[in-house]
Amino acid sequence: MRKAIVAMVVLSATPGCGAGLVFKDQPAVWRLDDTRSIAEPKEREYLAIQYFADAFGMRTLERALELRDREPAWNANALEEVPDSTWFTNRIGLRAMTAEEVARGPALKGPPRPPYTIKSGKSGGGALGFIIEDADGRKFLVKFDRAENPEMQTGTNVVVNRLFWAFGYNVPSDYVFELARDELSISKKATAKDRFGNKIPYTAEMLDAALSAGPPPQAGRYRATASEYLSGVPKGGFPMEGVRADDPNDVIPHEHRRELRGLRVLAAWLNHTDMKEDNTLDMYVTEGSDKFLRHYFVDFGEALGAHGAEKRRLEDGYEYYFDWENQAKALVSLGLWTRPWENLKDSGFKSLGVFSAEGFDPTLWREAYPYFPFSEMARSDAFWGAKIVTRFTREQIEAVASEARFSEPGATAHLVEALMGRRLAIGRTWLEALSPLDALAVEDGRLCATDLGVAHGIVKYGVLERLGEGDEVAESADVGALARACVALPKGEGYAVVRLRSRRGDTAKPAMEVHLMLGPGARVLGLVRDP
Repeated sequence: MRKAIVAMVVLSATPGCGAGLVFKDQPAVWRLDDTRSIAEPKEREYLAIQYFADAFGMRTLERALELRDREPAWNANALEEVPDSTWFTNRIGLRAMTAEEVARGPALKGPPRPPYTIKSGKSGGGALGFIIEDADGRKFLVKFDRAENPEMQTGTNVVVNRLFWAFGYNVPSDYVFELARDELSISKKATAKDRFGNKIPYTAEMLDAALSAGPPPQAGRYRATASEYLSGVPKGGFPMEGVRADDPNDVIPHEHRRELRGLRVLAAWLNHTDMKEDNTLDMYVTEGSDKFLRHYFVDFGEALGAHGAEKRRLEDGYEYYFDWENQAKALVSLGLWTRPWENLKDSGFKSLGVFSAEGFDPTLWREAYPYFPFSEMARSDAFWGAKIVTRFTREQIEAVASEARFSEPGATAHLVEALMGRRLAIGRTWLEALSPLDALAVEDGRLCATDLGVAHGIVKYGVLERLGEGDEVAESADVGALARACVALPKGEGYAVVRLRSRRGDTAKPAMEVHLMLGPGARVLGLVRDP
């Protein structure tokens, strides 16, 4: 089964005789068959000590000694896209979405309805909270802000949740909502865990402690985040490298999945530094007659500078929690080296951490804890991520930011400007690192492409160039107001490879390959964005 699923992607292109890839004359793969029934897997236990020991020590050292080659992602299709699967669903990257759709995200049923019954205390993570069942029988994980930063984690969580969903990832339905103390009751079977991990009855004193630990209520109501329980049986988070041995559908090592490599671009945009296994979740779901694992990202409350605010780390987003490289630089320079984060200024809003576009360099961004797929990211993976990030419009970002329901005057506007500025930096860094040509197609006997740099406002103008022998320009066309231009097809019939590139004034971008079938019904078979 594993080989059969992998073949759906890799057979879109086969090695040629000394001429690189040769694409098959067939449609690109847009859906992977990874929903076949499997036996119910065991729940993966998250062992924090072992995880961090691997991330910061032993496994990181082993990976360095392996002298790993940089290789292309294993699951990109012939058009360099990621097919839909239990990991990822193409949304804003391939289709138009309204601002309202992006802001609503997966949250179709609305927030929980009172009265609420507490089923258990929350376990794991730093935020206080509990599990409730609402009037409709829906279950939610409820969490509160820290007293020092009212509205920060609740607002951040819902904003990042919506953007992750629109990008294409599986996420739960999360809401910002308010509840009153008298809307809560405690189930007679409700339990919590003491500091030794033993189950104990959940009491009214515990509830009052959870409510009083955060910001005080406004007009008798407490602000919180409600994350609706996912359907299925939880089976723990997914590992950051390798595959799950108990999931026959999991055939591509996670560090070689483009949607996990390219996630670094989205994480940098949102400063989602809290990337680790216990913020992922595999759910054993039933759909029709099939039972399989679906893969989710959860818990987004520590992005947008919130993780740094909670941990009091100005360096959050610039250095790993234990950053051997930068700590060595500081030691060798005897403290004279000014680190990039040392002159950062606080946003001035209690609901936002240190989060802005000022000084943001996507290439220098780092998660708090090394996440191995990020270190495998190639330029084509970064391009894929940047292509999706730059599709978000100001209107969509404003609509999502309003979902945070920040009460501080100016906080929402600051968030929007920060996201727009960081979006621009990502476009300039990773979209413009290659020739940002997309939507390639044969139209009226010519090969046409959209210049994404122009289309998304990263640059103001562009030129499309078709290359002949060597790197000489055989034909060029100015990119028009629609950000689209066309060049002639080669003469003849049969298989052909055309090399295209974008130009910005005196600067020529790296050439990309477009593989075509010429003759009647000429068509694009595939492309190699970064040969």
